[in-house]
Amino acid sequence: MARVETPRLFHGYSNSGGSQFGGSCRRLGLNWAGLNWACLNWACVLLGLAMVPGFTGQARAAVTAEQRKQISEIESEITIAGRFYSSSKFEESAAKLTNAQKILLKLLEVKDPALQKTLRPIYSRLEKAHALLELEGATLEVLPRWDELIGEEKPAATTDMVSFKSDIAPFLVGQCGNCHINRRQGQFSMASFNELMQGINGRKVVSPGGSKGSRIVEVIESGDMPRGGGKVSDENFAKLKKWIDSGAKFDGPDPMAPLNSYAKAEGTMATANPDADKITAPTGQETVKYAADIAPLLMENCNGCHINGRRASGGLSMDNFAAMRRGGDSGRVIVPGKPDESLLIKKLKGLAGQRMPAGRPALSDAKIALISTWIKEGATYDGASPTLAIENVVNQAWAAAASHQELLARRTERAKDLWKKVLPTSEPSIASNSDLFVLGNITQGRADDWLAAGQQALADVRNQLRLPAGSMVKGGVAIFIYKGRYDYSEFGRMNENRKLPPNWQGHWRATPLDVYVAVVDDTKLDAKQQVGLLAQQFAGADVGSLPQVPDWFAEGVARNVAIATAARGDARVEQWKRTLPAAAAMVDKSETLLEGRLDDEASGLVGMKLVGVMMDRRNRKQFDALLDLMREGKPFPEACTQTFLPPDKFVKSWVGK
Repeated sequence: MARVETPRLFHGYSNSGGSQFGGSCRRLGLNWAGLNWACLNWACVLLGLAMVPGFTGQARAAVTAEQRKQISEIESEITIAGRFYSSSKFEESAAKLTNAQKILLKLLEVKDPALQKTLRPIYSRLEKAHALLELEGATLEVLPRWDELIGEEKPAATTDMVSFKSDIAPFLVGQCGNCHINRRQGQFSMASFNELMQGINGRKVVSPGGSKGSRIVEVIESGDMPRGGGKVSDENFAKLKKWIDSGAKFDGPDPMAPLNSYAKAEGTMATANPDADKITAPTGQETVKYAADIAPLLMENCNGCHINGRRASGGLSMDNFAAMRRGGDSGRVIVPGKPDESLLIKKLKGLAGQRMPAGRPALSDAKIALISTWIKEGATYDGASPTLAIENVVNQAWAAAASHQELLARRTERAKDLWKKVLPTSEPSIASNSDLFVLGNITQGRADDWLAAGQQALADVRNQLRLPAGSMVKGGVAIFIYKGRYDYSEFGRMNENRKLPPNWQGHWRATPLDVYVAVVDDTKLDAKQQVGLLAQQFAGADVGSLPQVPDWFAEGVARNVAIATAARGDARVEQWKRTLPAAAAMVDKSETLLEGRLDDEASGLVGMKLVGVMMDRRNRKQFDALLDLMREGKPFPEACTQTFLPPDKFVKSWVGK
C-alpha cells in the first residue's frame, strides 16, 4: 500500500518526537507502539480532523446544539472506522465511514454557511479516508463533490467558449492526423469525434470535466506527444484543457463524420463531400467480399508501409476501411464501380508511377483481378465498423469460418501469451475442458474448483439468456485467475492498457480472437459466489462478442444475469444498488452514455438499469428477439431498433433528453 505523506494530511502541523501524535492516537483508541503504515495513514486522517483550523471554538459556536451532537456522532463513526482499518477489517471500516457520510450529507442539506465552514474539514477527511479504503478494494458509496453539496453556482456561460469544430479539431488534424486519424497508431484513433471519445481499448483519453485526469493532456504535457507533429502551442494546449474542463462538448456536423471532412488542417475548414465518403454495405449479390477476400490480401502485401507503419507511405493509411477510402496525398485510391479509374488498381499494375507493393513481389494477375472485381461490384464493406482495425476485420472473418476446436486451440495459445505479459516467470496452474481454459497462480485444486464453477456458470447463463444447449461462445472462454489484486490490476494495465476500477472482482473482454474473463481469487467467496461472479463475466463476454454491441449494453446484461443468479443480500449486488443513483446522475443527456463519456463502472451501472427494463418479464419477448437478431448477424443498433427503439431514443426515453 502506498504511503500517505503525513505533512499534507496534517495541513502543516507537526509533532515533536512523536509524543503529541502518540497521545492523540491513544485518545482515538489506536495503539501507537503497534501502528503499521496503513494504520499511520488512517491516524493522520483522523488527527487532521481535530487539528485543522476552524473546526473548534468559534466555528463550533455558530451551529446548534443538535448539529453539534450530529457532528460528534460523525467523529465517533470515523474513529471506529479507523480502528477497523488498523485491524484490516476494511469492509467494516467502510460501513462506519458510509454512516458518517450519510450524517454529513444530511447536515449539509441545511445550506447554512457557518455549518458548511465547520463541516468542510470533515469532508476533506472523508475524501482521504475514501482513497485509503479504495486502495484496499473496499466498497463505498460515492461521495459527491463539495461544490455539488453546498450548491455553489457555476460561473455563467460566456461567449468565450472553446469550439471543438473550430478550435480543437483543426489542430488535432494538423498535429495528430498522420498517426491517429489517417492511421490507428497505438490502437488509438481520433478519425471521428466518437472514436476520440472512445479512447484506447475502452480506456478513455478524454475525461469530460477534468483535464487533469485526461490522458491526452498528460501525454502532451510530458512531451511524449505528438511525435513528428511538432510541439502543441501554448494557446492550443490551453484551449484543449479549457474544452475538456467545460465538458468536452461536440459542436460539429456529425460526431461520426471523419475529422478530415470538416477540419483539414489547423486554421482551415474543408467542405464535406458526403457522396465521396459514403460507405456502401453489400447487397448480397457480390462475388467478392472485403472481409474474407480483400482485407487478408491487403494485410499480407501492404503491412508495414500502409498498415501498422510509423508513417503511412504517401499519406495513405489502410489501417481501417474508412482511412483507405479517404485516400492519401495523391487523392482517393478507390472509385467504387470503376476499377480502371481507381489509383489502387493502377498502382498494382504499374500504370501510375512506381508499382505497388514497393520492394515486394508484384501481385499476381488473379489477385489484382479479385480486387478489381470487388471495386467493380461497388467496393462494399461487410465488416463490423468502417473504423475497425483491418487486422480485427481479418480475424473476425477467420473466426467466423473456423470450427469451435480450431478457434479454441488458437484462443488457448493466445491466452498463454497474455499470461506471460503479466507473470513471465510464473507457470500457471491449468484446468480445461471443451469450453473453458483456466490459468491461475493458484493451486491445482483451486484451478479445478474454478473450472467446476465455470461449468455451472455456463449452465446458469444459458438458462438466463435462454440459449440452446452446446457451446455458449464459439471457441470457448479463457479464465485468468489471480490470487492477488495487484496481479489482477497488472493484467488490465499490461494487456488492456487501462486501470481497472478498484472495486471490481472481475471483468470480461471479447474480440474476434480473444474471449476471456479475469477475476481475483478471493478465498472468502463460497462456491455459489464463484459461480455468480463467473456467470456475470460469461454473459458479458457472450453478448459483447455480438456485432457492434456497446459496452453499456453487454455489461448491463452481465449484471442483470449476476443479480438473477446471486443469493439474497449478495454484497456485490447490494453495492451496485447503492451506487446506481450517483451513476445515473452523471447521465445529464443520452449522448453522455451513447458516446462513451462515462467511466467503466458508471457505464456498467447505467447499463444495468437500462437492460433491466429490457429484461423485465413484460418486455422479455422483445429482449429475446433482440438477442436472436444479433446472433443472426444484425448489428446492435439495427436489432435494437427492430425490437425496442433506436438506441438513442431508447436511452432518451429513460434520461428524458
